[in-house]
Amino acid sequence: MKGRPDCPQCQGQGLLFDPDPQKPVRVCGCTADLGPDAESLGLPSRYQEADFTRFWKWWNNAQASRVRVLLDRVPELEDLLARPVEDVGEVEGREDLVKLMQALRRRPEHGIRPAGAEAFAQWAQNGKHKFRHGWELWWIHGPAQSGRSTLAAAALRAWTERTGRGGRFVSVRTLSQAIKDAYYDVRSFQNQGFQSVRDLVEPLQDPPLLVLDDWDRMDSDIRVAAALAQLLDHRYGEELPTILTAAGPPEELLRRENHPLVRLEDGSLMERLKGAERVEMAPALQRWLR
Repeated sequence: MKGRPDCPQCQGQGLLFDPDPQKPVRVCGCTADLGPDAESLGLPSRYQEADFTRFWKWWNNAQASRVRVLLDRVPELEDLLARPVEDVGEVEGREDLVKLMQALRRRPEHGIRPAGAEAFAQWAQNGKHKFRHGWELWWIHGPAQSGRSTLAAAALRAWTERTGRGGRFVSVRTLSQAIKDAYYDVRSFQNQGFQSVRDLVEPLQDPPLLVLDDWDRMDSDIRVAAALAQLLDHRYGEELPTILTAAGPPEELLRRENHPLVRLEDGSLMERLKGAERVEMAPALQRWLR
């Protein structure tokens, strides 16, 4: 455990040792000012420096060529909302669009940032968000190289720094292979530590915040899906915040008849996934300006 290097109490050790050897060692209060480091969070090298400031800068640069095109079409949406419903029909997501237009009047970048990302950042940095379904579950989706894993890593770092609690970033693809190796060690010779599925999954049940990256890339073996479903069941029961990233939204994944989660026929899990708060890695305005 590390403390603040300038702490006069523990001199950076993070622990306070009493002169009386019979008394227990205490954790120094200065450790509350330090968030977990990248290694303890399990962040891969690519995401170790991820934070919201860097992410917004990268996103703005990546979207630079589209900003003016999208913002120039805002009057179309204002006109759409101003016209009677009987003339234009029901606008899908009208309430969300009204809120977005209000935010745009204050700060135009709200229309360019990923849909749902503002609320996601507020939750991670300030703890402010009302979850519709009770459980703090986020689903971030977008194509490859869209920044979904970087955004999840930034949230993990911000959340742990704000709360002073730990967290974990896990590749589902890697975890899936490790679970398979627990079953097929004779074939793969990868499970040299002779770990069981329980050994692999149990440490992920109770981290205060868990990121499961590339959730849609789990192995097709139904036993892998069962282990990961059990992991989510535990975290749901304990009300522990969880972030999932994937290429598409939950409905898209659950439409695949041969997907292992579908084959589990776990209706409760399906509803929880569909009820997750969403972040789509595309400019918020794009939903209505296709």
